[in-house]
Amino acid sequence: MPDFFLDEFDSVAIEQAQKLGAKPKFMDGKVAGSETPKPAAGGQVAQVFAQIETFLSPELVDKTKAVFAFDVSGDEVGKWYIDLKNGSGACGQGDPPATPDATFVMNSNNFFKMFSGSLKPTTAFMTGKLKISGDMGKALKLEKLMGKLKSKL
Repeated sequence: MPDFFLDEFDSVAIEQAQKLGAKPKFMDGKVAGSETPKPAAGGQVAQVFAQIETFLSPELVDKTKAVFAFDVSGDEVGKWYIDLKNGSGACGQGDPPATPDATFVMNSNNFFKMFSGSLKPTTAFMTGKLKISGDMGKALKLEKLMGKLKSKL
């Protein structure tokens, strides 16, 4: 019976790839998943939230009535939130103080592009660059805030 799991094939494929200048990831000495992502301390994502903080007001809370959570991956890994449901609003790094109405999952580059206006949230969602869970109606309210921020970033 033929053996379809030939070890010789792996070494031949690796040799051919190396002749062409490629270096398989498993040969770089790193264990998959062992890379520690950099936290988003003072990057572009933090700048966006600093700008958002300047827009928070009781009026905005009255209009929005939602808590948004952001799960950001990529260069600036972290969890962030915007609370436009309680008090005069709040935002920051970490989990939201209340249960989020909508959670946005994206990488940090797309996050910045969306909030600076170079990537429309609808386009990001339709192309898979943004994943949204929770109340879609409330998620759409965030787009208005993004419009205000576009000129500031």
